[in-house]
Amino acid sequence: MSQMPPPPPGQPAPMGGTPATGASNAKTNVILAYLLWWVTGIIFLFVGKDDPDVKWNAAQSVVVLGGLWLISTILYIIFLPLGAIVWIVGLVYWIIFLVGAFNYKGGRIAAPGIGQFTDQLTDQLANAVK
Repeated sequence: MSQMPPPPPGQPAPMGGTPATGASNAKTNVILAYLLWWVTGIIFLFVGKDDPDVKWNAAQSVVVLGGLWLISTILYIIFLPLGAIVWIVGLVYWIIFLVGAFNYKGGRIAAPGIGQFTDQLTDQLANAVK
């Protein structure tokens, strides 16, 4: 009888932690949902539909930042200084949302001052996307 050689050794374990399997990080998705104002918010409404917090933050990006962008654009046409003021308010909210996203530990990032008015619309938009 002949002897069979031992099987080849298994592949070494990859270094650097767990391999990426396509599962996305919620914090990264929330940052990206706010990154380019309402544009990435629309994208992450559909991309983040498996995570309700990502989807809600993306919907808030569309409602708050998209709404302020639309209002400022209309006001630019009618009365330039008023449009510029609304755009600056939008810029402040964008910075608040980005800082909140970088410090994200889960949940929803509050819109200071206007959250009581926008939360219901944000909930409706987040729940409308399946």
